[in-house]
Amino acid sequence: MRRRRRSLLVVTGALAALPMTSIAAGADAYGASVSAIDNVFGPDVVRVQPGETVEWTMDGRSAHTVQADDGSWNSGDLQPGAEFERTFDEPGVYTYFCAYHGSPGVGMAGTVVVGDVALPSARGEVGPGREEPPTGFADTIRVPQDEPTIQRGVDAAEPGGMVLISPGVYHESASVTTPFVTVRGMDRNRTVIDGDFERANGIEVFEADGVTIQNLTVRDHLLNGVYWNGVHGYWGSYLTAVNNGDYGIFASASDWGQIDHSSASGSPDSGFYIGQCDPCHVVITDVLAEHNALGFSGTNASGDLAIVNSEWRLNMSGIVPNTLDSEELPPQRDALIAGNFVHDNNSTTADSKDLQYPTFGTGILLTGVRDDQVIGNVVQNQETYGIAVLPNLDAQLWVTSGNEVRNNVVEASGRADLALGAPAGGGDCFSGNDASTSAPPAIELLRGCGSFGAAIGGGDLAPTVNLGTRFLDALDGAFPHGDWRSQPGPPPQPSMPDAAGAPPRPAIAEQTVPQPYRIRPVARIVRASDVDPTVGKELTVFGVPLATSWWSLLIGLYGYVLPGFLYAAWITIALWDLIRQESQPISFRARWMAIVILVPLLGPILYFAFGRSPIPRELRLMLVVGGAVACLMISGLAALLGG
Repeated sequence: MRRRRRSLLVVTGALAALPMTSIAAGADAYGASVSAIDNVFGPDVVRVQPGETVEWTMDGRSAHTVQADDGSWNSGDLQPGAEFERTFDEPGVYTYFCAYHGSPGVGMAGTVVVGDVALPSARGEVGPGREEPPTGFADTIRVPQDEPTIQRGVDAAEPGGMVLISPGVYHESASVTTPFVTVRGMDRNRTVIDGDFERANGIEVFEADGVTIQNLTVRDHLLNGVYWNGVHGYWGSYLTAVNNGDYGIFASASDWGQIDHSSASGSPDSGFYIGQCDPCHVVITDVLAEHNALGFSGTNASGDLAIVNSEWRLNMSGIVPNTLDSEELPPQRDALIAGNFVHDNNSTTADSKDLQYPTFGTGILLTGVRDDQVIGNVVQNQETYGIAVLPNLDAQLWVTSGNEVRNNVVEASGRADLALGAPAGGGDCFSGNDASTSAPPAIELLRGCGSFGAAIGGGDLAPTVNLGTRFLDALDGAFPHGDWRSQPGPPPQPSMPDAAGAPPRPAIAEQTVPQPYRIRPVARIVRASDVDPTVGKELTVFGVPLATSWWSLLIGLYGYVLPGFLYAAWITIALWDLIRQESQPISFRARWMAIVILVPLLGPILYFAFGRSPIPRELRLMLVVGGAVACLMISGLAALLGG
């Protein structure tokens, strides 16, 4: 589903390090992408439209093949790093396998569904818009009493029924294609689905609406712990996901859902992920994320998305909604992040993919997003930024706009408690926060909500450059991180009340999910009484840490001083031209110098006047960038004059 995902802040490297070179690939032309890692395809089921292409990438350490069950096509041997593509023109269901690690329908095998055809399942056919909510409850299937395995149990279940799993360790992976079933463990900590570092997903729900998964632990899978894909209605409650090789608890291209009372740890991408939905109609509440690369990642997850009342700690970074062209439905917008305790997300022992590393040490990071609200959170002990709003670059540059950061408590951040990175569009604002430092300085005075400064865009180059240096440092994969297979798990977690006796709870969109919630006030967030004394101000040069690497020093100096040089050059050329015009009257020369000085301000003025108008997006982007450059020129000149 993610084709060479450049997750987060590629913009920082491109803007700060390679200003004349585009490093972003073109928009994703593929219908789907499948990663072949050691002994599994992930995802193992994808749906594309006729005429679209599926790409397989060999991302493991072993050779594989991709060949049709009926022998009609075959990739041949594919070594690590190789790719294979096939275009599917006719609707249908196409099954395939790897000859080295599977056979038709067994082991390393997968399915491509083309068009809007139904996906065969044990209980009939499922697919887009085919399922109707049940009118009552169906029978409960007990595992292992009625069926020996979880997979046999979900295959036997009817819509409205439940699969009730006794305590024990189940060495398997389950795929659910029956709608409106509830899969529940009897004991959250002792009902364990173990992937043994061999199987792809703990529980995968593909295009089956209304599936609820409750009260169990999924661990040691090569891809995801619990995964909903392409569903309308889902619910995950009292779940524990530990040391899974991609995401812990994951929903993609799905809407009307809720995840609550759950924990996720040890994921090299993110513990919790919501992606590619607009509007999402999703609530994440009362969850714990720790020892992940990102606590939460939400690519292009927009509209009625609430991330509330939860704790995000000991990850490499905390909460990171973001925009990417390489996934559907950009940009990310209209999310609420409120009532959270976000702290100590500075881990160098959590595992991470190389392009997650640039987010290191940031509590809440909005990248390339619009109209998000970050309200009433407590953010402590972050080595880089407490709350940061930054642009992102994929196939195109996504500047931020319309985001509100209000009434948060932010303290003990290594570089700044609050940050707005350049270039930024109009409407990003900061008000009522209990914070000590910001980039740019005096951010609430200059960019308070409702102020002229917030409306004109701009931002500070230093936060963008700071993360850009980490992007370059991560290219060789030598950044500090651990191994996802050996991350510490959480202590025993509270189990669902009356798991054995409570009736099934199918996730019926707009009826049972999402549940109403109330945001807890800042005063009720239990937090550290003292901030971490090891997190303090780093020695910096122009907003960049002094010599953390040669990239840091070089790019920091270049990125900060360049606007001043450009402005000085502009003034110098104008003065030289003025000298040549000594015969002109003083009034003419005065008008000329006024024009010279005011031209750099045209970007902000034009954006303020026209940036919200229905003019072409490309022109709006030019106005935003022009405004940012103008602000940077002025700030650079002020720095040079003021020392």
